[in-house]
Amino acid sequence: MEKHDTPSNESILLNQPRWNRRVGMYFLRFLLLLSLPLFWVSPTLANQCSKGDQEYAETWDDYYTPEGAYAFGLKVQQLVKNKDLQGIFSLVEGELQSGPRKKFVNSKLFKEIFDDEWVELVLSSEPPCSPVGWRGFMLGNGMIWYNKSKTGWEIFSINGATNESVEKPLVGWSIDKKIIHPFCFNRPWMSGDNFEEFAEFFSINDLEQFLETPGRFMGNSISDFAPIKPSWCSNDGECKNIALAAELNQCNLGNFDFEDRDGSVWIKDSSKGYDVEYEYRILNELNPDKCSKLAPDIGVECKESYLVSVGDYSGGTMGWDISYGIYGFFDLPNLGPSIVPLMFFPNKNEALNFLEKK
Repeated sequence: MEKHDTPSNESILLNQPRWNRRVGMYFLRFLLLLSLPLFWVSPTLANQCSKGDQEYAETWDDYYTPEGAYAFGLKVQQLVKNKDLQGIFSLVEGELQSGPRKKFVNSKLFKEIFDDEWVELVLSSEPPCSPVGWRGFMLGNGMIWYNKSKTGWEIFSINGATNESVEKPLVGWSIDKKIIHPFCFNRPWMSGDNFEEFAEFFSINDLEQFLETPGRFMGNSISDFAPIKPSWCSNDGECKNIALAAELNQCNLGNFDFEDRDGSVWIKDSSKGYDVEYEYRILNELNPDKCSKLAPDIGVECKESYLVSVGDYSGGTMGWDISYGIYGFFDLPNLGPSIVPLMFFPNKNEALNFLEKK
């Protein structure tokens, strides 16, 4: 399925050995000038990527070429140099994982999104031939992140840009004048093992759909909302059950201590023998009627619903594991008042777009 990029004049130059004859180099430069403003040409373009870069690409199964990565970085820099806001966002597939929405950018000027300091930082860095491990490629010390997918090179995060202004967020989800604990928001683990267990337990064949819209399976494929014992638990050992619907009496740990971090509910938990940080933030409210439509077979009406960002961090280079999902408050049969995950999104921008379409 992987598409191969059409070679540009620039990539042709990258793949050639050094030219010893001056006339040959002048001819190539002439061809390159004809293709401007596609790329900003670095003086070291011809010999930027090293043998080490080639060997590192091999460790990643050659899903990219160092020359291709370098050339795409040049392309991005040229668009920044030209202050071509629409051109930059044309390199974004869907919405950014981090950064402003396309809808917000469409009505803005370049200078309203990026300041001079940001531009200088992006243009002053040499485009990389190799990724920062699994994180992808970056420009300007992480101001722009990009990578090659099955459909080609694309920007997936832009930091330091102007974002949409929002009203002061709610500090936590309050039910009966009590703030809900972060443990009440069940979501797929990074491994996906917990949702896979439920898919197997209830014979759900479409795992991808279940991971994206679990509310659609509530009340039909999932006929019992109680927690289940996962397959990795031994019969004679102690093991914690896993749940989709979070029963408030079980997950809401009374009047717990938390920090208000600019509208988010933040706690640190050491019950596992090491420190884990948990945090959630209310991003937007969903009408209860629309909430009920996300779980049409659940059998009871949705009382409240919010789009929530939920994350945890246990140290290390992986950083925070953050999910964006719509959750609903239901009084479930045989379980009682519970918080139910209904729908998940790849990023906040996609989630906000969905709410505006509903």
